Amino acid sequence: MAKKPGFRTLGDVVEWWLSRIEGDRTRSEKYRASMACLMRKHVLPRVGKVALRKVDRVTLDDQLVFPMHQELAPRTVQKALQGLRQAFAMAETQKRMDSNPLAGTTFRDFYKGKLRPKPAALSRVDLAELVQHLVSVFNAEPAKGMLPLMMLAHGTRIAETLGARWGHVSLDERVWVIPEANTKSRREHVLPLTTQVLGLLRRYRAALPDARLKTAWLFPVRGGAGMALTSGHALMREVSGRQWTSHDLRKLMRSSLADIGVDHMVGELLINHALGVTTETYLTRDAMDRRREALERWHARLDECGFADAHGQKVAVPALLKNDCKPEAAGDSAVSGISTWGG
Repeated sequence: MAKKPGFRTLGDVVEWWLSRIEGDRTRSEKYRASMACLMRKHVLPRVGKVALRKVDRVTLDDQLVFPMHQELAPRTVQKALQGLRQAFAMAETQKRMDSNPLAGTTFRDFYKGKLRPKPAALSRVDLAELVQHLVSVFNAEPAKGMLPLMMLAHGTRIAETLGARWGHVSLDERVWVIPEANTKSRREHVLPLTTQVLGLLRRYRAALPDARLKTAWLFPVRGGAGMALTSGHALMREVSGRQWTSHDLRKLMRSSLADIGVDHMVGELLINHALGVTTETYLTRDAMDRRREALERWHARLDECGFADAHGQKVAVPALLKNDCKPEAAGDSAVSGISTWGG
């Protein structure tokens, strides 16, 4: 295979590609970190020194794919191969090599079994106990319990939740705006704020130390910076006792929505999954109203499990609303004349 000066081995291509994606802010921090770890820990030690002229499917199978299958889950092997394909494709596109030895190669060339999704660690039957546990953590240490409660309440990803600022929360509009730069889909995501969550935010803000109130971040750490993703995962491990992850909270929220009568498409909108241009166009006109009603139902369901002990609001909303019913709030109003929380 003809090659350009500079690339002599498979490792040269991979290291060059990693140097590009590690500085690419259009990719999530989680993707960049996990791919760099995977390639440097598992791929480069096995095939990094293979000369480019010797790179083919047989070499990959013998020295990389088959050995990795003996130690790692199929999806991890698949991700490693995807990284290699992306590295070689980018090099070819930029004319850094004359031909791509991995062109047309797929994971199915090496693996014929079923790729099963990782089973969820939390199910609907765990909801009541989970809510009570998170509420007790929040009441004891609000700075520790707020992150998992916000994720369970909205089904957001941990990275986009940690990226929240007080300026993203509008009291006048009663919405939480997640900027496109913080979302996996790279499009702005707007979530209605229910009476329950507004009450939770007030209690949480009142409990923060004065030094952390001066920062713009919703989840600040000592010194004023926003909590890092690694710290967020460490917090989740501590709160869960390593029994579940942040993504399990998102899965549980999504799977529970059908139980309380939320339409499938509205549920997908809430967790910011793409539905396709036609479907999203159809839902645009009343999408926010439907999202708000769905979250009011969901948070009413959480109230049945003890959520009210964290937010302190009285909300007269049954979880299973009839289609023609409108939720009504009782007790303290969530409406405020202040446009945002500031910061």
